[in-house]
Amino acid sequence: MNPAQQTELLARIVDTVRAVYAGRPWLVATDIVQSAVTRAENLQAIGASKVFAIGSSMGTGDPPDRVPHAILGVRAAGLMPSIRAGEAALAQLPDSLVARLDAWDPERKARVVRTLFADGGPVGGRKCWGGRRPEWLALEDKTVIDALWDACGVTRQAAEVVEADPAALWDAHQRLDIGDGTVWAADNREGWHGGAAGTRWVRTEAEAHTVSSWMAEHAWKVRVMPFVEGVPCSIHGIVFPDYVVALRPCEMLVFRQLSTGRFKYGHSATFWDPLPNDRAQMREAVQRAGAYLRETVGYRGTFTIDGVMGMQGFVPTELNPRFGAAIGILSHSMPHLDLYLLHLAVVEGVPLDFTPAELEAVLLHATDTHRHGKAMQVLDQTVTESRQEAFALTPTGWQPAAERDAHVTVQLGPSPAGGLLRVLIDSAHMPVGNPIAPRIAALFNMIDARWNLGIGELVPARQVR
Repeated sequence: MNPAQQTELLARIVDTVRAVYAGRPWLVATDIVQSAVTRAENLQAIGASKVFAIGSSMGTGDPPDRVPHAILGVRAAGLMPSIRAGEAALAQLPDSLVARLDAWDPERKARVVRTLFADGGPVGGRKCWGGRRPEWLALEDKTVIDALWDACGVTRQAAEVVEADPAALWDAHQRLDIGDGTVWAADNREGWHGGAAGTRWVRTEAEAHTVSSWMAEHAWKVRVMPFVEGVPCSIHGIVFPDYVVALRPCEMLVFRQLSTGRFKYGHSATFWDPLPNDRAQMREAVQRAGAYLRETVGYRGTFTIDGVMGMQGFVPTELNPRFGAAIGILSHSMPHLDLYLLHLAVVEGVPLDFTPAELEAVLLHATDTHRHGKAMQVLDQTVTESRQEAFALTPTGWQPAAERDAHVTVQLGPSPAGGLLRVLIDSAHMPVGNPIAPRIAALFNMIDARWNLGIGELVPARQVR
């Protein structure tokens, strides 16, 4: 397909998505009000008849007043508690806000666009658009995934699921440790968890004792697998009735805190290129898993496989039957195409004026051609004011820079969990090929010392292939 054909096809896909959402009222309900307002403005721009935005919490910066919006004011200690509290608040809106929505949408015709991790329940008496079925949600439990890998023929590491009991966990650790310790993942006793919140790296008996106590408080069962050194990565698929679109791999910015055995999630990027055979292996895994999901639970839309590119190739670690954070980075390669809105339309089974194979070709071309990345850290300490500073990478490390010379812009501001450190990356200054995690870890460590944020030293994964 030549460039002109690529451009024409992308325009047709964009117009198709616009037609799905134009002329209808939309309520956007997410965890952060600024994100809800931005999504509502995007819907307004593609022809929505009217929009309303609700955020369970305030994020960094003031939400613009260009669309009607409401903030529920949820706060909680930690990433997952804040997400769960926000979801609970959206499920039970105050009567005054429901009345405000009814004045805006008297016939309750609006459909709700929720965030990627939402359970698909209604908000304010309005039905969720593209909601997830219970049988899809169940597959996000990290203790059930090995049966799926085996059923669809995806090669995996040895793993065991045991009771959250100190003796059982230590025995499993000793059986599975191949030299670098083991990784323990909690089940979904407390609900969905992501961002490495329920995952721990165990190397010693002392660490096992500490982590066992944590697991006993938060889980019934725990998946134990060998720690695999390599690049944390993910790959997305989009399941259609007769085709599984396989996208390009993404680097996951997951750092280690050696002092605690914790993993610290830091978002994702597409500058890294695995070896061609490794890329093919990842795309085949997503095609196999997508076909299995379609046949067994009637899955539709986007999903992601997370894993590690280790010495022997790609090792899958979990499957998320939903839109993943890294595909939001892929979306930046096509600024006029909102892949989340496309995903929701596929879940709803809306007829689309293009084939899945055409979509795959456009997405692969755009995301291989235009690379992007984003980095962040959720902070435990409460941040009440925002600050911003630009930096450039020099031969001696990261240094403050004028905005015109910046390689990254670092922003600090409030979040429902306490604070958020966000890094906006200028793609022109990030070379393609190798992982960017070492550069971002060095940046976070420098910012932590410079701004006294209490993050602790972050260590990047090591590339082994």
